[in-house]
Amino acid sequence: MFAVLSILLFFTRAFSRLRTGKLAAHKGVFIASHSIDTLLLVSAVVLAVFASLNPVNQPWLMEKIILVVVYIAAGIVSAKAKTKRVQVSTLLIAVCALLAVGYLAGSKSSFIL
Repeated sequence: MFAVLSILLFFTRAFSRLRTGKLAAHKGVFIASHSIDTLLLVSAVVLAVFASLNPVNQPWLMEKIILVVVYIAAGIVSAKAKTKRVQVSTLLIAVCALLAVGYLAGSKSSFIL
């Protein structure tokens, strides 16, 4: 549920910034987005601990963590970008990271590591 809400809020804010930016600047949307993202990360860590999953021993999990960081970084860069070109580029990077995270979640098969 947190993952779906995080993605919905991410795209809501991203598309708002590409248009008028009013919705993205709304304090409630901002707080909700950051709260959901925090809960998502905390629940992921708790799940990994309870399942005794160590990212060092599970390459797919390490890649998933790296891709989530890429997704967050792309969102930060997109939010601070001054040009639409940078906003769209970082949005595409975030989408690719999300697709890869989804693949890793389902397959538990590493890309690189």
